Amino acid sequence: MSLANSCALLLLFFLTLSLFITCSTAANTIGVTHTTVAVAGDNVPLPKKVATFLPSDISPPTEKYWYSRLPNTPLPKALEYLLQPGHYPSITREFANENVSATVIQRIYRRVYKRGYKRGDKKSLKSALPDSTIFYQYNDLHPGKKMKILFTDSGTKVSFLPRQIAESIPFSSDKIPEILKYFTLEVNSKEAQVIREEIGGCEEPNMEGEDKYCATSLESLIDYSVERLGQNVRVLSTGAGKKQEYTVSAEVRMIGDHKAAVCHKMRYPYAVHYCHVIADTEVDEVPLVGADGTKVKAVTVCHLNTSAWISDHMAFQVLKIKPGPAVCHFLDSDTLVWVPKKDKKMTP
Repeated sequence: MSLANSCALLLLFFLTLSLFITCSTAANTIGVTHTTVAVAGDNVPLPKKVATFLPSDISPPTEKYWYSRLPNTPLPKALEYLLQPGHYPSITREFANENVSATVIQRIYRRVYKRGYKRGDKKSLKSALPDSTIFYQYNDLHPGKKMKILFTDSGTKVSFLPRQIAESIPFSSDKIPEILKYFTLEVNSKEAQVIREEIGGCEEPNMEGEDKYCATSLESLIDYSVERLGQNVRVLSTGAGKKQEYTVSAEVRMIGDHKAAVCHKMRYPYAVHYCHVIADTEVDEVPLVGADGTKVKAVTVCHLNTSAWISDHMAFQVLKIKPGPAVCHFLDSDTLVWVPKKDKKMTP
């Protein structure tokens, strides 16, 4: 082989290698899996391991900020997976699930109510009621009580965006067209409808005694709760369990009274939490044993005064009561409950 041919082959090799490296770098910069979407709007199928789309000078959120604000509060399991690099994608397009969680069931009920109840379509409204226990009355739980319960999560497997990026993405009803364009979603798609409903829920007027906020980043989630409840708090969540009959196995234990912050994971392209603090709230821990022997420590919330709630709230329809009495409910496994720690009494 002549020297010229050898040089030509060598040059071709380095050009091919350079092109491969360039393409791989570009894919790892903006690419996501088939269940996710890149910030630039491209849909690039890649291996299951999620590649980051973040600029090199912006790091994904870590537990470091949690412990800087809450040094004495363990990170709850419901947040651990959201902070593991590559465990969940940063952005997803598969979030328009239905009938998978207590929160989603309530959203569907409200949607059906708005569309059909005023037209006298009570059949549709009844069909939207849950076929498992979500709500119960304050004194209804005692050892031996049996209930069919579904413990699950919001169904949205997606992690937090860095605060800097989350705050740069519009999040309001008047910016819906921009949001859909940002995530390359069709105007009439199920995902677009879910985004409208979720943002609409964030913008609804507060109930009497309610303080509400939708946190679009880990940092804003922590800041909201710390500002309202302080740093001396416990953060709890319920373990997941399949839909089956459960029996209350011991006395219900109160773990927080008068004030608590509850943060529900929303159906959204990235991790967003619907948080609210409601006055006259009690948090309980309910020990349960499933028909298959599964043990679940369920965290439940009791609203002690429901007189300001609308009369057609799902809880009243299920329990067949009017506004006023205390109403309690089970929570999804990715819902976070923040309660102030009780000060230990000083002994002489």
